[in-house]
Amino acid sequence: MSTLRGEPRVADLSADLSAGLPPEREQVVASCPPVPAWTENLLFTPYDPTHNIGMWLHLGTVADAWELWEDRALVTLPDGEGVLSMWAYHRTDPARRPAGANLRFECLQPFRRWRVTFDGFCLRTPQESMRTGLVRDGEKVRLQLDLEIECATPVWDAHTAAAAATGRGGMDQQQWAKEHYEQLYRARGTVRWGRREVAFDGTGWRDHSRGPRGDDSVNGWGGHVIAGCLFPGSGRAFGLSRYWSTNGTVTLEGGYVVEAGALTHVRVVDVPRLDGLVASGEVLPFGLAWQDRRLELTATTRTGLWTTFAGGLPYGVASPGRAYAINWASCDWDGDVGYVYVERSDLRAG
Repeated sequence: MSTLRGEPRVADLSADLSAGLPPEREQVVASCPPVPAWTENLLFTPYDPTHNIGMWLHLGTVADAWELWEDRALVTLPDGEGVLSMWAYHRTDPARRPAGANLRFECLQPFRRWRVTFDGFCLRTPQESMRTGLVRDGEKVRLQLDLEIECATPVWDAHTAAAAATGRGGMDQQQWAKEHYEQLYRARGTVRWGRREVAFDGTGWRDHSRGPRGDDSVNGWGGHVIAGCLFPGSGRAFGLSRYWSTNGTVTLEGGYVVEAGALTHVRVVDVPRLDGLVASGEVLPFGLAWQDRRLELTATTRTGLWTTFAGGLPYGVASPGRAYAINWASCDWDGDVGYVYVERSDLRAG
């Protein structure tokens, strides 16, 4: 299979990346629907392979306290400097939403351009301490981010994917949201922490979800795997999601590949279940199939961090069997190199 190398592929500014979703879906709602525990959640996970910096940046309204915004930031630092983390709750002015006390996402052009900024103090934790226990109070470090996001693929909508012949389950079976879409992008900008500053240049995965997400959202949860990877040299991409209940029944599944700017829904054949808590060096298999084609790839993790799958999603690992693992991994598709965002949980792990 031929590949393109050299400079990253320039996005086609005339292409429609909305996948049929209206521009309003990129905005946050102005008032809370009359649904118990209804929330709105947005996540960006950019990764810079040169500096080995991965970020998990989340904004969401608080269940049953919709007027408050929760911002969460988790950042893996290079050179053994550990992981930065913060979380806060803020009554954000409507003109600044989606935003919290320190973190803000600005939609500059629906499905095409965003700006991500952060300015605040984070807790620094050694990566191994986060892997083996809950995060404890300690050294605080100022973190400043200013990233320009350029979307590179069409949106992948979970409802549409599950309803396709290649999908399984549906959003109506989920307790964490009823609407959900994802997209891949390029990210460039500046990252400062302490006395260090680097020019960030990487790729990432983002999502936007709406629907009930209360304390009961973990009930019946068996595990999940999410992955997304943009190959910037060619513009190709792949992604997948699989969620299952405690009895092993798949409640939501779908996959996609992007070639020549077109997104194709594909069947998920193989996903890397969470068997242990490994930051780097773990080999992850991915398998996708569509028409008469089959794509089998492996990715090797480069860095990672962990939270606990429980109410409030506390940082660190309270129990290996409840771990929520986040990794960034290198992947080669016929000589085309990209970096996969992977998040996994599995109640059998441990």
